[in-house]
Amino acid sequence: YEGSPYETLIGWRALYGPPETDIVEELVPLTSRAGAQILDKKTYTALTDEGLALLDQLEVTDLVICGIATDACVLKTALDAFERGYIPWVVRDAVASNATRHPAQEVHNSALLHISRLVGASQLIEARDVRAAIETAPAT
Repeated sequence: YEGSPYETLIGWRALYGPPETDIVEELVPLTSRAGAQILDKKTYTALTDEGLALLDQLEVTDLVICGIATDACVLKTALDAFERGYIPWVVRDAVASNATRHPAQEVHNSALLHISRLVGASQLIEARDVRAAIETAPAT
Protein backbone atom coordinates (compact mmCIF):
# COMPACT_ATOMS: atom_id res chain seq x y z
CA TYR A 1 0.00 0.00 0.00
CA GLU A 2 1.16 3.55 -0.61
CA GLY A 3 3.39 4.99 2.09
CA SER A 4 4.09 1.55 3.57
CA PRO A 5 7.50 0.51 4.92
CA TYR A 6 7.74 -1.72 1.85
CA GLU A 7 7.80 1.45 -0.27
CA THR A 8 9.67 3.80 2.01
CA LEU A 9 12.33 1.49 3.45
CA ILE A 10 13.01 -1.14 0.80
CA GLY A 11 11.69 0.55 -2.33
CA TRP A 12 9.29 -2.26 -3.19
CA ARG A 13 6.39 -1.10 -5.33
CA ALA A 14 4.13 -3.92 -6.44
CA LEU A 15 0.88 -5.68 -5.62
CA TYR A 16 -1.14 -2.49 -5.31
CA GLY A 17 -4.18 -4.11 -6.89
CA PRO A 18 -5.49 -6.22 -9.77
CA PRO A 19 -4.28 -8.01 -11.72
CA GLU A 20 -1.25 -8.52 -9.43
CA THR A 21 -3.45 -9.23 -6.41
CA ASP A 22 -5.94 -11.48 -8.21
CA ILE A 23 -6.22 -15.08 -7.08
CA VAL A 24 -4.75 -17.38 -9.72
CA GLU A 25 -7.36 -18.99 -11.93
CA GLU A 26 -6.63 -22.54 -10.71
CA LEU A 27 -7.46 -21.57 -7.10
CA VAL A 28 -10.61 -19.51 -7.74
CA PRO A 29 -12.94 -22.55 -7.43
CA LEU A 30 -11.52 -23.25 -3.97
CA THR A 31 -12.52 -19.80 -2.73
CA SER A 32 -16.21 -20.58 -3.01
CA ARG A 33 -16.08 -23.84 -1.04
CA ALA A 34 -17.81 -23.99 2.32
CA GLY A 35 -15.46 -22.74 5.01
CA ALA A 36 -13.06 -21.05 2.58
CA GLN A 37 -11.56 -17.88 4.00
CA ILE A 38 -9.49 -15.18 2.33
CA LEU A 39 -7.22 -13.10 4.54
CA ASP A 40 -6.17 -9.70 3.23
CA LYS A 41 -2.94 -8.70 4.90
CA LYS A 42 -0.53 -5.79 4.71
CA THR A 43 2.36 -7.40 6.59
CA TYR A 44 4.69 -10.31 6.00
CA THR A 45 2.91 -12.57 8.47
CA ALA A 46 -0.52 -14.10 8.01
CA LEU A 47 -0.86 -14.09 11.79
CA THR A 48 -2.33 -10.60 11.91
CA ASP A 49 -5.04 -9.76 14.46
CA GLU A 50 -7.63 -10.81 11.87
CA GLY A 51 -5.70 -13.98 11.05
CA LEU A 52 -5.33 -14.94 14.70
CA ALA A 53 -9.04 -14.33 15.33
CA LEU A 54 -9.88 -16.59 12.40
CA LEU A 55 -7.58 -19.35 13.65
CA ASP A 56 -9.11 -19.08 17.11
CA GLN A 57 -12.63 -19.21 15.69
CA LEU A 58 -11.78 -22.32 13.66
CA GLU A 59 -9.90 -23.91 16.59
CA VAL A 60 -6.84 -24.47 14.44
CA THR A 61 -3.81 -26.24 15.87
CA ASP A 62 -1.73 -26.79 12.72
CA LEU A 63 -0.97 -24.45 9.83
CA VAL A 64 -0.03 -25.71 6.38
CA ILE A 65 1.93 -22.87 4.82
CA CYS A 66 2.54 -22.34 1.12
CA GLY A 67 3.01 -19.29 -1.04
CA ILE A 68 5.41 -16.56 -2.00
CA ALA A 69 7.86 -15.50 -0.72
CA THR A 70 9.71 -18.22 1.16
CA ASP A 71 12.15 -15.64 2.52
CA ALA A 72 9.50 -13.18 3.73
CA CYS A 73 5.82 -14.06 4.20
CA VAL A 74 6.33 -17.82 4.50
CA LEU A 75 9.29 -17.53 6.89
CA LYS A 76 7.60 -14.88 9.07
CA THR A 77 4.31 -16.78 9.24
CA ALA A 78 6.09 -20.04 10.14
CA LEU A 79 8.10 -18.34 12.90
CA ASP A 80 5.06 -16.52 14.27
CA ALA A 81 3.04 -19.76 14.26
CA PHE A 82 5.83 -21.57 16.10
CA GLU A 83 6.11 -18.82 18.73
CA ARG A 84 2.33 -18.69 19.25
CA GLY A 85 1.97 -22.43 19.83
CA TYR A 86 0.65 -23.50 16.43
CA ILE A 87 2.32 -26.32 14.55
CA PRO A 88 3.63 -24.91 11.26
CA TRP A 89 4.05 -27.17 8.24
CA VAL A 90 5.86 -25.51 5.34
CA VAL A 91 5.18 -27.17 2.00
CA ARG A 92 8.64 -27.11 0.45
CA ASP A 93 7.45 -27.64 -3.13
CA ALA A 94 4.62 -25.08 -2.81
CA VAL A 95 6.75 -22.08 -1.80
CA ALA A 96 9.13 -19.91 -3.79
CA SER A 97 11.09 -16.70 -3.62
CA ASN A 98 10.39 -13.71 -5.80
CA ALA A 99 13.78 -12.15 -5.03
CA THR A 100 15.13 -9.91 -7.74
CA ARG A 101 18.29 -8.43 -6.21
CA HIS A 102 19.76 -11.88 -5.45
CA PRO A 103 19.32 -15.24 -7.19
CA ALA A 104 15.79 -16.34 -6.20
CA GLN A 105 16.73 -20.01 -5.76
CA GLU A 106 19.55 -19.13 -3.35
CA VAL A 107 17.24 -16.88 -1.33
CA HIS A 108 14.57 -19.61 -1.30
CA ASN A 109 17.07 -22.26 -0.16
CA SER A 110 18.39 -19.97 2.56
CA ALA A 111 14.87 -19.38 3.89
CA LEU A 112 14.17 -23.13 3.95
CA LEU A 113 17.42 -23.62 5.89
CA HIS A 114 16.33 -20.99 8.43
CA ILE A 115 12.89 -22.58 8.79
CA SER A 116 14.56 -25.97 9.28
CA ARG A 117 16.81 -24.57 12.00
CA LEU A 118 14.27 -22.37 13.77
CA VAL A 119 11.06 -24.38 13.46
CA GLY A 120 12.35 -27.91 12.83
CA ALA A 121 13.49 -29.90 9.83
CA SER A 122 10.50 -32.24 10.17
CA GLN A 123 8.19 -29.24 9.62
CA LEU A 124 9.28 -29.02 5.98
CA ILE A 125 6.99 -31.30 3.99
CA GLU A 126 6.03 -31.99 0.38
CA ALA A 127 2.68 -31.36 -1.32
CA ARG A 128 2.14 -35.12 -1.63
CA ASP A 129 2.28 -35.33 2.19
CA VAL A 130 -0.49 -32.75 2.48
CA ARG A 131 -2.64 -34.55 -0.08
CA ALA A 132 -2.15 -37.88 1.71
CA ALA A 133 -3.09 -36.32 5.06
CA ILE A 134 -6.23 -34.78 3.59
CA GLU A 135 -7.26 -37.98 1.85
CA THR A 136 -6.81 -40.10 5.00
CA ALA A 137 -8.22 -37.59 7.52
CA PRO A 138 -11.41 -38.66 9.28
CA ALA A 139 -14.53 -36.77 8.21
CA THR A 140 -15.67 -34.13 10.66
